[in-house]
Amino acid sequence: MVKHTMRVLSGMNPRQVDEMISKYHLNMLQTDKGILLFEGELEDLREASKHVVDVILPPGPTVSEIQDAVEKFDVKLKQSEDGPQLHGRLIDINDAINYIVDTMTERLNL
Repeated sequence: MVKHTMRVLSGMNPRQVDEMISKYHLNMLQTDKGILLFEGELEDLREASKHVVDVILPPGPTVSEIQDAVEKFDVKLKQSEDGPQLHGRLIDINDAINYIVDTMTERLNL
């Protein structure tokens, strides 16, 4: 059987990563550049992408960039001891983070 991969989002709660590995029968890999990946069967990864998680936002985005992402994608903003978090399905949070990165890049003209 062919294995497929999906990126582990930076800022994910390690307990939730462990839960996903166990629940969806996944393995965890690290690339030579240090990127963490879930590895598994395609259908298991599809189901895992719908798993509800919390992801801590890194410093950098403005309040309006975060608000725009929350409005455009099916995610919620939560506050934790570690800072602001996006809460929702992994796939939606991934889309929201990509949107935030794109808007930050435009703002910084990179």
